[in-house]
Amino acid sequence: MDAQEVLIMVNGHGKARALQHAIEEPISHMWTVSALQMHQHGIIVCDEAACDELKVATFNYFKDIERNNLNPDSLL
Repeated sequence: MDAQEVLIMVNGHGKARALQHAIEEPISHMWTVSALQMHQHGIIVCDEAACDELKVATFNYFKDIERNNLNPDSLL
């Protein structure tokens, strides 16, 4: 939590439950990744398989606000 920025990469269905606890559940010592909710510059990068446990509304919300960053053509 002392770092200026924190980047968490979540890859695959095997990490879907951890991602769900990190984003949608309250901060808990059982899921230490949930502490990222309190970090001012915390970033989570994940693939679609890791999003399998997220509520549809949560998934759509983040996909919508990151729409421009998800388009490979925008990186040119």
